[in-house]
Amino acid sequence: MKNLRNRIAGALYGVAIGDALGAPLEFMSKGEITRKHGRVTEMIGGGWLKVKPGEVTDDTEMTLAVAEGIIENPDDPIQEVGARFIEWAKSGPKDIGGTCSMSIHRAATVSHQDAPDKEEWFEASKYTSKANGNRSGGNGALMRTIYPGLYYEGRLQAVETAGAIARMTHWDKKSTEACYLYTEMVHSIIGANNDDGAWWLVNRALDVNRALKGSEYRLQPREDIEPTGYVVDSFKCALHSLAVAETFEDAIVEAANLGGDADTIAAITGGLAGAIYGYNEIPQRWIQTLNQETRAQLDRLVDAAVKNREGKQ
Repeated sequence: MKNLRNRIAGALYGVAIGDALGAPLEFMSKGEITRKHGRVTEMIGGGWLKVKPGEVTDDTEMTLAVAEGIIENPDDPIQEVGARFIEWAKSGPKDIGGTCSMSIHRAATVSHQDAPDKEEWFEASKYTSKANGNRSGGNGALMRTIYPGLYYEGRLQAVETAGAIARMTHWDKKSTEACYLYTEMVHSIIGANNDDGAWWLVNRALDVNRALKGSEYRLQPREDIEPTGYVVDSFKCALHSLAVAETFEDAIVEAANLGGDADTIAAITGGLAGAIYGYNEIPQRWIQTLNQETRAQLDRLVDAAVKNREGKQ
């Protein structure tokens, strides 16, 4: 169980660490990052959002909302997750993606209940997709999808829950497929029982990827990767960062320094890398930059996931 806790904590903290490291670099190109900062390896803060060093953004905030909703109602968490999405959106977050914003606003305004139900969320998501010309294939669902793969012992329940939560805001086939795939990979890593170390798990994750999606998510050279907000591009960047790394730090630094949608790409990478390398391999200097409230919430969510997995084994 100690190893299980290490992987679950690594994955959940990995999302927050990647988000915070990448946030100051969002929308910068690789060249701009190099010219201004060199290779970023520390929590520098700044950027267009003017974040403080170690400050997280919507990637982590929505991840936490998903996790809290799952804990409240594991068997059917949509309403509980949705209530948290609405509360968060109304709080005036520093950043919120356009697709998420439109779907959340639509669900909140058309619901005939205190909290929108699953069908109302799906109708809102469909409305958003139609309104934006069927371009809901951004990475806003993938960025928040780590917790089902950590919490649920059953693979099918984890994957189906992740897909349903994705479709609350992003009614798009590629987005849902990416969330399925990511959850398959995370669940496989968390459940692995081996003594072969991190490199075995890296290859296991990539094998799962290749088996499920084939060539669409094939690994590519760094110069061919596009760090955009399109979910397929973001996932490719995460897989590249994982494949070229030998440590958790290597993976996150590579992902953040690709630029583009740097916070989300690094957060997606961080979830996988954290599951593989574990919490104990995340640099403490990075963990300590997260504010105390965020760390306390992450720790509580880790405890809940470990308790649930232990109880099902």
